[in-house]
Amino acid sequence: MAKARVLIIDDDRDIIETTGALLEHEGFEVHYSETVEDGINMIGVTTPDVILLDIMFPEKKTRGFEAAEEIKSSYPEIPILAFTAINREYAFDFAREDIKAEEFINKPVDTDHLVGLINKHLKK
Repeated sequence: MAKARVLIIDDDRDIIETTGALLEHEGFEVHYSETVEDGINMIGVTTPDVILLDIMFPEKKTRGFEAAEEIKSSYPEIPILAFTAINREYAFDFAREDIKAEEFINKPVDTDHLVGLINKHLKK
């Protein structure tokens, strides 16, 4: 049975390494990118089953939201789990309503919760 593929797009190397290692330990095939542009380009190559997308990037504060919209326009079938250190209700509402992110998760991410959300979206 093939492993489910997860693409992590985040500018924080520590988040990528920590989350990636935890997900690999849970049996996922993990790919990652530290930039939005490279992450979007990797989608066609890695064909992820789920994308973990950071919302805030240094080059532009809303870049993660814009990336999610771009991803959904080309790959509407891939669930996006938006995750960020922002803990504001308006960001949650924006992610759910405007970019149609399937989930919005606060950092630091609880591993069991994250794995549960990934598996929930793999079954759809």
